[in-house]
Amino acid sequence: VSLGDKEYVGFAALPNQLHRKSVKKGFDFTLMVAGESGLGKSTLINSLFLTNLYEDRQIPEASG
Repeated sequence: VSLGDKEYVGFAALPNQLHRKSVKKGFDFTLMVAGESGLGKSTLINSLFLTNLYEDRQIPEASG
């Protein structure tokens, strides 16, 4: 069944409908990234979410 050129109703359209609903409504999730210091965990998160989560973070100096 077609509602127009861009919207369809039926089981095949469920993933798109759920995606649109989730994006519109918003949702919570938990993400854990683990690894040694200096491997780029924060860079990965910043890249995934197009943001800088730790703008004010101070990186400690490496001790020799």
